[in-house]
Amino acid sequence: MSGVAVVGGRPTAVGVPRVLSSVAAVVTVGVFPVFLVGGLGVQLRQDLHFGAALLGFAAAGFFAVAAVFSRAMGWLVERIGSRSGMRLAALGSALCLGGMALAGSAGWLLVLLWIAGLPNSLGQPAANLLIAQGVPAHRRGMGFGVKQSSIPAATLLAGVAVPAVALTVGWRWVFAIAAVVALVAAATVPWLPQAERSAAPAGTGEAGSGRGALVLLALAGGLGSAAANALGAFVTSTAVDVGFRPSTAGLVLSLGSAAGLTIRLLVGVAADRRNPNLVRTITVMLLVGSVGYALMAVPRPGGFLVGVAVAFGAGWAWPGLLNFAVAKLNPGRVASATSFTQTGIYFGGSAGPLLFGVLAEQVGLGGAWLVAGVAAVVAGVLMLFVRQPDFRATPPYRSG
Repeated sequence: MSGVAVVGGRPTAVGVPRVLSSVAAVVTVGVFPVFLVGGLGVQLRQDLHFGAALLGFAAAGFFAVAAVFSRAMGWLVERIGSRSGMRLAALGSALCLGGMALAGSAGWLLVLLWIAGLPNSLGQPAANLLIAQGVPAHRRGMGFGVKQSSIPAATLLAGVAVPAVALTVGWRWVFAIAAVVALVAAATVPWLPQAERSAAPAGTGEAGSGRGALVLLALAGGLGSAAANALGAFVTSTAVDVGFRPSTAGLVLSLGSAAGLTIRLLVGVAADRRNPNLVRTITVMLLVGSVGYALMAVPRPGGFLVGVAVAFGAGWAWPGLLNFAVAKLNPGRVASATSFTQTGIYFGGSAGPLLFGVLAEQVGLGGAWLVAGVAAVVAGVLMLFVRQPDFRATPPYRSG
């Protein structure tokens, strides 16, 4: 994966690995607050004396804040540039994580977690723009795959942090270490010459035929995200319900996260090599993922385990391809366009777990997973209505 980044057809001194490692670091620290709170939920609830309902409310608020400010942050990135946007995002995450390490009450923790949605909503479009500016066109599928793999990687790291740090020196040190990592991420964002600002003139980008496609992609992404975000919140509970021991249920979640991480990388590489229609590929992944949700509704450990792998590996492995498709549709407004579709994904990510919890209380976990599968099917059907002339992965030219 060696090579140099390309800006305006000219190679720069910044290699692709450095660009992608920086993207992965900033995106990971951006979602650390919500996933660390989830992974450390037991310790936090014991020390700060709050219940599971408040924990879910806090996590939903993180995504809701990110959704509300996503469009504004995309606009900001188009004006300050990808590097400045990523550095500000990582610094903001560092401040929030440091404050959470000092949290003396549940209210303090909740407010800081909600505020952390702001730098996350800034880091996402900034990272998308840096990939578009610093990764050659024929490697961008892999680039977006690496970016989106940072999210399941964050869940894995959050899980590892519990026995390695929280149960040895305390949960506050987990947030403190994460804050230091965020500072390092901010300091190591690479500079791409002549790429500090979007090249598109003001007033272009989302207008015209691309606007309708963006709306459909945002709606489909929101529904797919609503189904998928329930995985991180309810997989372990369902695993215990279908017969797994509590200690093994955590391993089931780790298996799903590993499957999602691996498939996100593989589909990105495959997009570069095989040049598929990106939107149609996402459609297939959502429909296959719906089968995984249906299998998770089966009250048998074997079927549930297969369902978890399929749901994570297909039903939650498409966001990288979605960002790739949106970036291709709007090459002059990558940050702004991806922030538009990201708004739908954030709203889905916020509402999904809350609605899933309500459904689980009314019809049981199995019924709730079936509804999640239906949401994935509807998202896939919406994708079929996206009509754009060229959604293949690689444009007719090659960069780098």
